[in-house]
Amino acid sequence: MKTKFRIIFFANLFLLITSCQKKENIEYENRAKVLLNNFDLPLSKENNEEKTVDTISLYLLKQENDSINRNLLFKVANKYYELSKYDKYLKLTKKVTELALEQKDTSHMAKSMCFLGEYYEEKAQLDSSFSYYSRSEKLYRKLKDTLNSGRTALYKAGILFDSGNFTESEIGAINALKFLSKTNNTRLVYESYILVALSLKELNNFEESLKYFDLALNQLQRLESENYPEDKLIKSRISCFNNIGRVYEKQQNYKEAIFFYEKGLALQDLKLYYPKSYAMLLDNMAYSKMKAGDFKDIDILLFESLKISDSMDIGQGIVSSKINIGEYYLYKNDTIKGLSYITEGFKLAKKIEAGSFILRSLKLLTENDSENKTYYSNLYIKTNDSIQNVERITRNKFARIAYETDQIEEKNEILSQKNTAIILGSGIIIIFLGIFFALYRLKSKNKELLFIKEQQEANEKIYQLMLAQQSETEEARNEERKRIAMELHDGIVNSVFTTRFNLMQLESSAPNKKQQLINELEKTEQEIRKVSHDLTQNLLFEDKSLPDILVTLVNSQQNQYNTKFDLSVDKYIDWSTIASAYKIHIYRIIQEAIQNSNKYSKAEKCYIMLLKTGDKITIRIWDDGIGFNPEKVKHGIGLKNINDRTKILNGELKINSSAENGTSLEIVF
Repeated sequence: MKTKFRIIFFANLFLLITSCQKKENIEYENRAKVLLNNFDLPLSKENNEEKTVDTISLYLLKQENDSINRNLLFKVANKYYELSKYDKYLKLTKKVTELALEQKDTSHMAKSMCFLGEYYEEKAQLDSSFSYYSRSEKLYRKLKDTLNSGRTALYKAGILFDSGNFTESEIGAINALKFLSKTNNTRLVYESYILVALSLKELNNFEESLKYFDLALNQLQRLESENYPEDKLIKSRISCFNNIGRVYEKQQNYKEAIFFYEKGLALQDLKLYYPKSYAMLLDNMAYSKMKAGDFKDIDILLFESLKISDSMDIGQGIVSSKINIGEYYLYKNDTIKGLSYITEGFKLAKKIEAGSFILRSLKLLTENDSENKTYYSNLYIKTNDSIQNVERITRNKFARIAYETDQIEEKNEILSQKNTAIILGSGIIIIFLGIFFALYRLKSKNKELLFIKEQQEANEKIYQLMLAQQSETEEARNEERKRIAMELHDGIVNSVFTTRFNLMQLESSAPNKKQQLINELEKTEQEIRKVSHDLTQNLLFEDKSLPDILVTLVNSQQNQYNTKFDLSVDKYIDWSTIASAYKIHIYRIIQEAIQNSNKYSKAEKCYIMLLKTGDKITIRIWDDGIGFNPEKVKHGIGLKNINDRTKILNGELKINSSAENGTSLEIVF
């Protein structure tokens, strides 16, 4: 039967290639569709099938660039994807993108962007995938294609989830639901509910997560009534029951977790047809039972799960089973065996780069391996910091991609409008160019004379402004000299004179009087220092820029806790537009905050950042110290000074502090 099919298949192909050029487009289209529909039969990766797709692809690329041909090329691209020929899939999709761009076919451009997103997602290049999905979504929204707008929004949310950006993933999935709930695509609505539920689970919002899992299960019932394939329904139910169990597990409600794991395991022929899912549910149920204190047959369940995962080479399943077995032996006080299995799990987790399992195994090793506790503890902290840094970089990357995609769309729109305006304007200019040219020649001489006159007037105004500025500068300088003279005469000189006169009258047998005069001298010294400080404050920014002064300030910090200070100044801040008085307040705020951190926080790290956010500047200072209660110390001099300076800057001050999270101070002005 298979041989007969292949003979018919290649006969059809031959007829298509040899006759299409001689017949009408309608006949060519029908034959191409027949050929591609026949090819929808179960595929294998034999060379003859790949060559068949190659032949169809080459033939179609020689045909006219119309929507019918591009649709057929999309079908061919899908065949490459099904055959896992991803390089050919990419090459053909890019070619279809060019063809769609030539004809300004927005619909096919959006579709090709989505195809490219799928390719890069398959290759685990999530940033590129996110970028193409974003561009596809923009085009579908422009076309008001609700279904595909929701689909691409859902794909974007999935990329965000896979990269660990759970908050943005939840927002993206809700956004997808807004579109998909208006369609009849039950499956995509189900996938949206699942993604929202998973994101909420990772954000520890368990109540809302369970609500969305319940909505997802209701969608599965609708899919069943729509005669959705049975095997896909079973896989979806397995996934739902397992994830609901994980939610209850994270809540430490192990009884409910076990109930849903058992519901998953009760599905028909699970072990036979879905061994991977069976091993996963078995491992999770055994863990929940162990946590609930029920150790009956736990070792049997765990080793059975490990055996299945090992036979199928399921990396994450093997790691989970080994760590769970290790924890089981620790409960049984067999520390040697327990640490052995956990160490094996840790090594394999590192090999497959499973971050959550790495942290879990390191935590268990730190708590139970007394001999190597310090080593594993340091490694846990280092690994956790590394994972958080990667997540932070990833979040920033996707935010940047989304922003850049918006910028590209805006630029394209602006360019399109400009091109239209240029075409219309060019026509008008050509018509009236001759008339204006003659008038221009007559008036050019007068304009030149007028320009010279205006330039002379402008030079005269500049000269007058320079004289006025020089006069104001000299006046300000004289005022400052007068102020200094008054301060010295009325304050310091009188005080020094009185002290000198009293010293002349002092008898050697009057030690108390002597001490009093010394105190007077100290007051005089403080007054001199105050005048000097006022003068220095005005000169603070004459020779250095504020960022340079802040670098010097931060680099000079030292305290008994060896706090590491780090400064970051946004290069896009234009300091020349900020008055010197404001710069002094910024400097004093940062100086006061650093001083408070030195005195009280006992922090390991303290970060100072100055950011440009739109037309505002944000000062952000935070440390990982012991924190304080802002309500109790809000009337302190230091915080009062910071608050006063913030008001002068017309800014807004926010202070957050707690024992676990240290202290953060943010000023936006």
